[in-house]
Amino acid sequence: MNSIKYLFISLVVVIFILVISGSQKDITTRPHYPTDIKETSNHHFLVTSKGDKTVVLYTPEFDKPVRTWAFEDVPTGIATRGDYAYITTFGTTGKVHFLNLKTGKIEKSMTTGSGANTPLLSPDGKTLYVLNRFENTVTRINLNSRQINGSVEVFREPFKAVIDSKGRYLYVNNFLPAQRADIDTVAASVSVIDLDDFKKIKDIQLANGSNALSGITLSPDGRYVFVTHTLARFGLPTSQLLQGWMNTSAMSIIDVSTLEKTATVLLDDPERGAGGIWGINSSADKIVITHSGTHEISVIDYPSFLDKFNSYSNKNSLNYDLTFMHGIRRRIPLTGNGPRDFVISGNEAIVTTYFSDILNWVNLDDGQIRFVSLNENRVESQIDKGERIFHDAAYCFQNWQSCNSCHPGDGRADGLNWDLLNDGVGNPKNTKSLLYSHVTPPSMISGIREKAEMAVRAGFTHIQFAEISEDHALSVDKYLKSLRPVPSPYLIDGKLSKKAERGKKVFEKLGCGACHSGPYYTDLNMYRIGQDIEFEKGWDTPTLIEVWRTAPYLFDGRAATMKDVYTIHKHGIGKQVSEEEIEELVEYVNSL
Repeated sequence: MNSIKYLFISLVVVIFILVISGSQKDITTRPHYPTDIKETSNHHFLVTSKGDKTVVLYTPEFDKPVRTWAFEDVPTGIATRGDYAYITTFGTTGKVHFLNLKTGKIEKSMTTGSGANTPLLSPDGKTLYVLNRFENTVTRINLNSRQINGSVEVFREPFKAVIDSKGRYLYVNNFLPAQRADIDTVAASVSVIDLDDFKKIKDIQLANGSNALSGITLSPDGRYVFVTHTLARFGLPTSQLLQGWMNTSAMSIIDVSTLEKTATVLLDDPERGAGGIWGINSSADKIVITHSGTHEISVIDYPSFLDKFNSYSNKNSLNYDLTFMHGIRRRIPLTGNGPRDFVISGNEAIVTTYFSDILNWVNLDDGQIRFVSLNENRVESQIDKGERIFHDAAYCFQNWQSCNSCHPGDGRADGLNWDLLNDGVGNPKNTKSLLYSHVTPPSMISGIREKAEMAVRAGFTHIQFAEISEDHALSVDKYLKSLRPVPSPYLIDGKLSKKAERGKKVFEKLGCGACHSGPYYTDLNMYRIGQDIEFEKGWDTPTLIEVWRTAPYLFDGRAATMKDVYTIHKHGIGKQVSEEEIEELVEYVNSL
């Protein structure tokens, strides 16, 4: 009897194990979306992930996670030194967390500013700098006292930064331009902060059309700062893509000794773009750049680069020379989709792919690659698929650009005017954010597209010069519908400030709600308002949600700030209002 009983129990256990083993194969996980990677002092690696809001510590071979830390908000960057990692996160507020890697405990968390990202340590390890992207500031933290001891305002949306080899200057990439768009030169800048007195001393404007400033690093010899970015040819009608007619991928060069931009070189080839340029790092003799839209890296031989650069007679023309990189760099395809930030360890670049959760080791000497999945059971939703397609230059003729090229920062706007052919030629319009575009028809400021679904499909056909399947288009629709606004940095603890409360009364007094009404602050109608009305119906009424993020304003970006909208262009100002009331109105609208 006992033997039968034990046999029965054993059979049940075996069946249970088989069922569990089989079910494990069926387990699926959401994409992790790795965003940053840093090496620790004992040669392990920390990886931040947006999808599951984690930071994971891996062994050198990434064969298994050593430890995982889950955060309430999305981790946006890491800095490491000794036994500590400093991790920035952002959701409704921006924070930096002090993680003791020995104990595994977060010893302190502090609020820095909206859009906290890219923590950066001073060379002596005594100071931490945090970029607050949506507050347009850089925060300084004393690591001995663990207290904030300064803040500096920069240009617009600080995104990445690097400190020079002497530890004197902090160079800050500003993601977008910050001027009106209806002028000849529109470009983003690199802000320079003197670290001795912690003051901004200069904004170095890059070449005309420079936007989406992504990566920044020092040259191997410390003589230059290299900045990766999109270079837009916004002065041309969008009639073709050959030879980088619309967008090219570029690297700007700043001379550390003079604090001046010396040149901008292109990273595309004459008949194949390198769309989606992202991160940049340097080793002892190489410059390495990720191309997120074409899923590869560029490895540039630095001595050869210097020789060619120094002998180039007219450096002002480099930003049109698609042959400059010939013979001095290799384009190495990676396994996975969407390489962004990466580290160089020894003679290898260790690169995560944002849209695949795959990590690549690239030997910088011979170009050999090995890879490992960080999420073997990864399954995309339709939203995930749409986001990937939106950022993928494979859905563009010759890979020059993706949807993200004109709508960087999660489907927002590049701050430029473009002469699209859907409403004529010679009448450029300012790029609109795609946030809530599907629920606030019509599309385009001229209302030329009845709804956003039409605009998505027309964009691939007439801007990317590519055809996509209806399934792919529906996925992009789904992604854009999933976008949600970033909480305004003008809010205080998620609520209107007293100044904004007063501005709300001004908004009501002036009757702004007659057009900007409802949950999206638009009545979805067209109006003949302002000057230079091109079409009989006038202009579309845009949403005011996240308007703080979408400068410049009006149909051709003629207003650099929301204050200019009211004071210079008198938009909606039909009654006598004081300067104080204008300031309050601006505060309220920027809080939406």
